[in-house]
Amino acid sequence: MSQAAKESTRQPRSTGIRDRGVTIDRDAGLYTHVVAPLRRYIPVTWFDWQPHMTRPKSWWPDLFLVMGLVLSTVLLMGPDSILAKWDMEIRVWSFDHKIEWLRELSIEVTSLGSGRFIAPIVLIPAVWAALRARSIRPLLMYVLCYIPLSLILASKHIFGRPLSQYVFPLQEHYPDGAPLFEYSDVGGGGIIEGATAYPSGHAANAIVWYALLVMLIGGLLKRWMVWTILVAPAVLVISTQTYAGRHWLFDAPAGIMMGLLIIRAARRVPWHTVPLGPLEVFEPATRKTILYATLLISGLLLTAVMPLYPGIAWASSIIILSFTWLIVEHRKARRKAREAALSED
Repeated sequence: MSQAAKESTRQPRSTGIRDRGVTIDRDAGLYTHVVAPLRRYIPVTWFDWQPHMTRPKSWWPDLFLVMGLVLSTVLLMGPDSILAKWDMEIRVWSFDHKIEWLRELSIEVTSLGSGRFIAPIVLIPAVWAALRARSIRPLLMYVLCYIPLSLILASKHIFGRPLSQYVFPLQEHYPDGAPLFEYSDVGGGGIIEGATAYPSGHAANAIVWYALLVMLIGGLLKRWMVWTILVAPAVLVISTQTYAGRHWLFDAPAGIMMGLLIIRAARRVPWHTVPLGPLEVFEPATRKTILYATLLISGLLLTAVMPLYPGIAWASSIIILSFTWLIVEHRKARRKAREAALSED
């Protein structure tokens, strides 16, 4: 049987669930005349949730993205890097043609790609979807998209490309452009201690977080709104961060390609049906469960503004706390099962 045929015969998770005095069934008139039509406009119904956007049909784009990422990295290595030279020329041009009010505006617009700004905003519809669906699946999707972004932050410590804020010291030290693996702070210091310019985390954020937002609420939006959310932030972030001197231009393609790889991987997962394994103990999710999960996720988001090693330590403590909670819930479930068995006897 083909994948499409299997999906067409798959029962929704809402089948047979009784809540609020209503039983939804595939053959019920309520389902046929009320729930099914609403699914076209409201993807998060009382009991069912599934992300907007379709599953990618081919792995070829992913392969090309990986090749492009490797090529971009190689071309930025060494003192004779042509991309580093072009970056320096573009940076000097933007400085020479600086308009102060436009630069200040560009700095503000660049925050659209800041994880500190957009991640908490996207968490709100993720929590809404979890509450409406009584499921941790939307929050699980959120977390598993966030983790690779954290790995991008770690890579900024590895590639060691100087930042682009201070033009004249950069020209003095790197007249032919600032390549990778220099580990110099001559170009300025970032918000996060020790983090360097390559790849652009803002560009990756502008891809992943806004695509994740579409996956959560895209079914409520018109098509032009969806495309605006997907495209506009990335274009604005890349152009403004380059003009404001917050990033080299060729830091952005690597961030974009990493972001596209992350979100394409996320789109391949059938989040609404994927087996949860040990996490099944949280289903159906109560408001208390969703509150605890949200607090843990909020704690995890703090790692984005921490230096590398304190961030790793903090993230490890959040993970340990999460596993502790999972173990406690499993023990509660086993105890309830034993009590139920004894009551039947």
